[in-house]
Amino acid sequence: MRRFLLMVFLTFVIAACQTTTPSAVEASRDLLPRRVSVNSGDGTPLNAYLYRSELMQPGPAVIMMHGCSGLLTKRGTLKTRETSWRDILLAEGYSVLLLDSFNPRGYRSICRIKTRPILPERERPHDAYGALQWLQSQPFIDPRRIALMGWSNGAMAMLWTIRNNARQRPKYLQNDFAIAVGFYPGCIKIGRTDFTAKVPTLLQVGLDDNWTWPKPCITLVKASNHRGGTAMEIDAYEGAVHAFDNSKSKRRTITTRNSVYRSGEKSVTVGYHREAHQKAIMRVKSYLQAMLGP
Repeated sequence: MRRFLLMVFLTFVIAACQTTTPSAVEASRDLLPRRVSVNSGDGTPLNAYLYRSELMQPGPAVIMMHGCSGLLTKRGTLKTRETSWRDILLAEGYSVLLLDSFNPRGYRSICRIKTRPILPERERPHDAYGALQWLQSQPFIDPRRIALMGWSNGAMAMLWTIRNNARQRPKYLQNDFAIAVGFYPGCIKIGRTDFTAKVPTLLQVGLDDNWTWPKPCITLVKASNHRGGTAMEIDAYEGAVHAFDNSKSKRRTITTRNSVYRSGEKSVTVGYHREAHQKAIMRVKSYLQAMLGP
């Protein structure tokens, strides 16, 4: 009996360890001068990290929304992909606001949580609009030239934010996002709605992505354009998988959990694809330049 109880206890401990989620982390000392406080539209106080362009102000800006793995590393520094895109955008003359939806809510990452406490269709559009209104109040920003840019879970949040009938959109918003850009979002759930884009939108996906499949996004773009939504565009790259624009991510298989999966978890391939990354950089730079200036 004692042996049986011990086995039950060990099974429980192992299961608990498999579903343990990384707890929130504090931003590193180097990030603190960049940190600003932003109130989400649902009232949650959030952190964001601001990098101002050195070009003549007021100017355009980009709000960046991270994926399910979060914005910060275990050491509290910005992750590689976010750092890389921040530098690309700054070099193009855009101020950048990196929004943290997770750590202020007690999570560093939610990729391995089956029942996710923060959803791209629920909390995160509130976060995006809270960040937009904060940025529009800054004297060095042109409130009419702000883009929303997201990756994976953050790109899903971007789509829910810019849909025409988004319930999180503030009622008296004077200027909405000018454009939106999303990397490899999951489009299945939002594709089951009558989605149309409210602002010009560009999607970047990998044709070999088996985490967030590209076909539903291709279908979503066609359907939105057919319904009369503001023009959407999509580029799908041969051989590219999830996180193809993260130069520090080696191609590998990982396990992710989510209650929307039939089994609750699945194995997926992630990793860098140099050619797709370079093409995506040029495409995004061209798209932002055509739509925002600077």
